[in-house]
Amino acid sequence: MRRICLLICAASTLLGGPATARAQDSIKIGILTELSGPLGTLGMAERDGFLLYLKQAGGKLGGRTVETVIEDTGNDPATALAKVRKLVDSDNIDVLLGPMSSASAAAIKMFVSGHGLLCLVQATVDEVSDNKSMFRTTFPATADSFLQGYLAGKAGFKKAVAIAPNFNAGQDAVKWFEAGFEVSGGKVLQKLLPRLGTPDFGSIIAQIDAGADVGLIFMAGADAVRFIKQFADYGRKLPLYGFTATVDEAIMPAQGAAALGFVGASYYFSTVDTPENHAFVKDWEAAYKGKPTWQGVSGYVMGQVLGAALKQTNGKLTDKAALHAAVKGAQLTTPAGRFRFNEKNEPIQPRYISQVREVNGVIQPVVLGTIAEFLPEARPPELPGGLVLPK
Repeated sequence: MRRICLLICAASTLLGGPATARAQDSIKIGILTELSGPLGTLGMAERDGFLLYLKQAGGKLGGRTVETVIEDTGNDPATALAKVRKLVDSDNIDVLLGPMSSASAAAIKMFVSGHGLLCLVQATVDEVSDNKSMFRTTFPATADSFLQGYLAGKAGFKKAVAIAPNFNAGQDAVKWFEAGFEVSGGKVLQKLLPRLGTPDFGSIIAQIDAGADVGLIFMAGADAVRFIKQFADYGRKLPLYGFTATVDEAIMPAQGAAALGFVGASYYFSTVDTPENHAFVKDWEAAYKGKPTWQGVSGYVMGQVLGAALKQTNGKLTDKAALHAAVKGAQLTTPAGRFRFNEKNEPIQPRYISQVREVNGVIQPVVLGTIAEFLPEARPPELPGGLVLPK
């Protein structure tokens, strides 16, 4: 906690702090995300990724000094809406970096869209973006949920139980897990949707159909730690596929051996073997004393996207159409690989298929194969040649 406080204080000093008069050549960026509650660790990673990029850029984007205003949604949609109103009406932000929670993002969508506010959003449910002034730097849930289910079916599993928290992101995941699994020859026998923040998943795990041969799982944050550990303690030897947020590298140390064997695909792991990622991991570890996560790299990419767009517009923000066009046209090499937006402002970037394994005494994601350019569409992708999916 002391490290986080010191980081924010340092960033405030670097970025101009809470100045009473705004400099003419500055840009004000609002960061509205989950800094507390069950998704707090994810939102903090988003914030930290952006601040790391900004520090490396000398506190400037497009030649203009950046001021930041950071707000916590508390994982509450009503709070998210109140905070975005404050950021726009009182703080006069120019750009918004949006929530991790899809429920929070859904709550602010109409307000953000109505103001034509440039918003880079992490939330993954497709419908939380207006596809106009909002740009996603993570992934659209429909296509990626379909992919997770599809991979389990291609591995040879036939009967699944789908488990996810009962809010819009979890409901969406289960729907498209099923679609992908069925296309590849399987059938979902059961859908279990515990509430977000469930303290004990024992009753959920006990309900798993005895006929299931694979679990399709989406959990996140503290819920993911509890679920994976309690699932292992329950002793059910059921292979698990699904969103790798369930075994996120930030929480994997808390899960320990219980995370072993989990299979899924993501646009980023700290173990991606590229020069750009090696440098990013080194910088992240120096700043935060831990491994970067996909939420952290997404926050970093937010900085890269804004930097590229503002360079294109010579730092100008007044022409919103030109600014939005510059963001849409950004083509980058990020720690996760090549990155660009499609016509709906969804990111096109690689997908790394992985399994959690122990390597030289370290539990980590091991990349089994790469989809070099994953199109964000709910349809069977072309899988890499020679890929062997664990069963």
